[in-house]
Amino acid sequence: MDLRFYDVEHGDCCLILSQENEAVLVDCGYNSTTGWKPSEGLAKQGFGSRRRLHHLILTHPDQDHLADLPGVIEKLKPVNVWQHPQLTLRTIADLKVTLSEAQEAYLAKKKTSAELQPLEVSKNFQTMKLRQFYLPIGSVRDANDLSLVTFLTEDRFTVCFPGDLTARGWKLHLENKAFQYMLRETNLFVASHHGRPTGFYEPVYQFLYPKLIVISDKEQTKGRTVIQRVPYTEHAYGVKINDGSFRKVLTTRGDGRIRIVVKDRIWEVSTSRSERKEGAKQ
Repeated sequence: MDLRFYDVEHGDCCLILSQENEAVLVDCGYNSTTGWKPSEGLAKQGFGSRRRLHHLILTHPDQDHLADLPGVIEKLKPVNVWQHPQLTLRTIADLKVTLSEAQEAYLAKKKTSAELQPLEVSKNFQTMKLRQFYLPIGSVRDANDLSLVTFLTEDRFTVCFPGDLTARGWKLHLENKAFQYMLRETNLFVASHHGRPTGFYEPVYQFLYPKLIVISDKEQTKGRTVIQRVPYTEHAYGVKINDGSFRKVLTTRGDGRIRIVVKDRIWEVSTSRSERKEGAKQ
């Protein structure tokens, strides 16, 4: 599996290529500072024309995850769009409707407790397996907890994208034994809610201990004080990257674009920052 995490500031965007070059794009935020957008950057690589984007996965109904959605739909022409089954997001205008519906459903409280339990969707791709877990609209007050938690597995390697799940959402998902199992199988974890404390729930780490954690974010500050970050380094084994350093956590904020290639359980990890360092040495 070949994973490419793009620096889209406070947002998410990751391209995944399988061993058979089946292409999956997870979320479609963009970088407002550099102007980089997946709809333009990936189109230059041939996606939407000579190369097919097989799947677009939308983890979470929020602007920073879907900022370039109209362009991605138009230019990259994804064959399949995977999202929360109770939501339909094709344009940014859908966001307000989605969040309003979620709030109204929660306030109505018309569902039984059984109807509010975590649900699962599974699908076999060419060489990858997709497993997704979601909470029904009406089960949570915070729209972040409607995040579609996505696990992609190929050749005994699993990556988890939890969107912006908060502690409340994590707690509900942990009631599902299959969800617990997938956490145990996870090798690469993308930190929830961009590594913020609101996305961290301690009981998750009774099941989750990946080799590497990736945080997609930009520096969050309030005045001169940097907002507290979760000590994710305590919850990963770590891996050696191409500049020779040993890392447990990589961030798009500090490391730029991140590429992780895993084949036959061998990891090759590089970042745009480490590549610049290597180039400077030569």
